[in-house]
Amino acid sequence: MNSERILLALLLVVAVLAAIPQIDIPMIAGKSTLGLILVVLGLIGGALGNYGNATDRIVVYVAAIAVPEFAGSLDAIPTVVGPWVHQVLAHVATGIQGMAVSIFVLAIYGRVVPR
Repeated sequence: MNSERILLALLLVVAVLAAIPQIDIPMIAGKSTLGLILVVLGLIGGALGNYGNATDRIVVYVAAIAVPEFAGSLDAIPTVVGPWVHQVLAHVATGIQGMAVSIFVLAIYGRVVPR
């Protein structure tokens, strides 16, 4: 497995574990570090990933916009599964948004700085 797959798998594991209410996420200065962990994993995954192809970048950008919308619509499901899947997808969306920021910054950097 390459580092991109390992980071994506780690992001998914953290997102699933964070949705389990019995698992406590450590607090720093009264704020949960979960968002920071997910964003850092996304930033590193986006920086180390192979997103030189415009299509791959667009998929990440669209996912960064669409996944939170999908997650929000799951609250309408009146079962126990809906809110839990909503939390998992919301956590995954946070990591994907970190990936999108990293990919965007690297794409801009690649256009500004000559090779």
